[in-house]
Amino acid sequence: MNTKESLINYALEVSCEIYKAKINYVINNNNRKSETIKAKRMFMYYLYFYLEVNHTQMKKYFKTLNHATSIHHVNKFKFELEKYKDIQKQYNKFLTKMRQYSVYGYGFYEKRKQIKELIKELK
Repeated sequence: MNTKESLINYALEVSCEIYKAKINYVINNNNRKSETIKAKRMFMYYLYFYLEVNHTQMKKYFKTLNHATSIHHVNKFKFELEKYKDIQKQYNKFLTKMRQYSVYGYGFYEKRKQIKELIKELK
């Protein structure tokens, strides 16, 4: 297993831990309980915005998932993250754990952010 895959697996574990959801329910996409949906949304949001997994590639990590469903979940989590304090608190807890685990090292996120800002300036 390469480093990106181990990071993805850990992100899934952490999101399920935060919401007390079962991993197999999240990846099999066969449970509509609130905690399962919330864990799935957090995980998808992280994959999309931090690991740059696009919506069509999400099906690699979830069974029976199409890109439209992925777009919906990412947008919904983004909305909830901006609006609700408890979601912000849980996501910050998630990010803290991910930074502690990060096999890329702590500076990865800061460097990636700097690169994105430089790309925006160049455009």
